[in-house]
Amino acid sequence: MGMLIDGKWTDKRPVEVAGRFVRPESQFRSFVTADGSSGFKAEPGRYHLYVAYNCPWAHRTLIFRKLKGLEDMISIASAMPNDRAEGWHFSNGFPGATQDEVNGCEWLHQVYTLAKPHYTGTCTVPMTCEIGAQSAMPSLCVKSVRAILPD
Repeated sequence: MGMLIDGKWTDKRPVEVAGRFVRPESQFRSFVTADGSSGFKAEPGRYHLYVAYNCPWAHRTLIFRKLKGLEDMISIASAMPNDRAEGWHFSNGFPGATQDEVNGCEWLHQVYTLAKPHYTGTCTVPMTCEIGAQSAMPSLCVKSVRAILPD
């Protein structure tokens, strides 16, 4: 799978270090707080979660969302597991997969460029965004869970 370089999708991959993949530090560092002191207040219907059922990190955020009873508060878009031409693809063409009803993006990299037009890096799920704003939350599992759990 490729990556974005200066906001444009490419087939390039992140540089390997000594033959292994090293995940770059996330460029999205926002979190939801109960009082909104982070700039992102915990409110029902304010956040949208991008996932793929075949991604174990995204799957963990779905489990967390279910266990905490947040299904009615945080909407989701689920990527297709079998079409990775430009990363994660959102379409109704596979059971359980959905279109992105919030931002209307077909590919996850389009969500990243909405939040940061000249983003360079990989585009991974889970990803949380604020509905109606051009913002993104961390894409690592623990951070996505933390992003949607007010302190």
